[in-house]
Amino acid sequence: MITNERQYRISKAQLDKFRVAAGRTQSSADQSANPILARAELAALQSQMEELAGQISEYEALSSGAVSVLKASSLAELPCLLIKARIARGLSQKRLAELLGLKEQQIQRYEAEEYGTANLRRLADVAKALNLNLNEVAEFKQETAIARAASPEKLDWTRFPVGEMYKRHWFAGYDGSLAGALTQREQLVTALIASAGKQPQLALHRKKVRAGSALDPYALLAWQCRILALANARANVSDFKSETLSGSWFTRLAQLSRLPDGPIQACKFVEKAGIAVVIEAHLPSTHLDGAALLGDSGPVVGLTMRYDRLDNFWFVLFHELAHIKLHLRKGRMEDMFDDLEAEADTIEQEADGLAGNALIPDAYWETALARYLRNDSSVRACAQELKIGEAIVAGRIRKEADNYVILNELVGSGQVRKLFPEVRFGQ
Repeated sequence: MITNERQYRISKAQLDKFRVAAGRTQSSADQSANPILARAELAALQSQMEELAGQISEYEALSSGAVSVLKASSLAELPCLLIKARIARGLSQKRLAELLGLKEQQIQRYEAEEYGTANLRRLADVAKALNLNLNEVAEFKQETAIARAASPEKLDWTRFPVGEMYKRHWFAGYDGSLAGALTQREQLVTALIASAGKQPQLALHRKKVRAGSALDPYALLAWQCRILALANARANVSDFKSETLSGSWFTRLAQLSRLPDGPIQACKFVEKAGIAVVIEAHLPSTHLDGAALLGDSGPVVGLTMRYDRLDNFWFVLFHELAHIKLHLRKGRMEDMFDDLEAEADTIEQEADGLAGNALIPDAYWETALARYLRNDSSVRACAQELKIGEAIVAGRIRKEADNYVILNELVGSGQVRKLFPEVRFGQ
């Protein structure tokens, strides 16, 4: 959200740059050797342009006085309403600060974080300074048994895999017995859901799930909450900027696969781009390889390492990053779960295509000797030429050939989980 004239000018200049970049990308996309990646970059630019143009239009409408009525349907919407009301009133951040007896920088901080650190009294003071009419009514309503039964999101606490969650130490601060955990399951699971931040949903129709068999929605919800809770606890993740996920960025990431500790370095590299990477084994009846989620602080990649092989690690990581680049959008598609053995629909095919092309460019692969010879020496030569790990080449050959016996020594079996000793892989 644009909150002042300086941000407005910067945003307009940035939009002009995006338009120029989009024009160049459109021209080069038609001649690109990697059309999938080129189209992905163009789609990302267009998405950023739409979002930025919307913010600019909103600020122009507010600051021009064209907006005379602002409403918040819930207390959660009040912070944004306060910012919009200040702009619509024609007050600068400096002037509002003067009315409240604060420094301008304090108002800037409040608005930058949407009043996340302001208490209720401060919110009331700001509303008063802006002459807002707050008529929100708090109502207590005793929920009846009929209403609870009719609620599609009412949780059946007995269906959560509390035993497995207890075994994995998912209940922060709880040091009691399993029997005690089963008795207190509602409180413990409620705390886990709260720690996830953005209140994940149970209903599978609200998630994008690639699955080859029946899923346990309660196990899926528990795993999702665990991933988001761990992501929220990360302090070393940078701010996410979607333009970071360029073709060259994916290439640099793929080249880390040559290193003995490549998966560790990859996680650090991705987090520098503002994407938290969380590793947590899947729960029974979820059949997950990974997920791409939107957390409170930005995108999150969840990896299960269901198969302890290097080729699997790299493809799953790139697949989830492809979802973030191509599909993940606030208010549109925020939760994507993947069993990569399941049949792929159009969206999954797009992510598969981008992931495969980013790891091994399609133009190169068309004539690669390793693709046809399928022997150890050709795989190693291909990997050396592309400056990537041989497991990636071997894994692609096995996938295309639908033969998971060949090149078994080159896919890095047993080489991933040991790099992450802090994760409990079902022990």
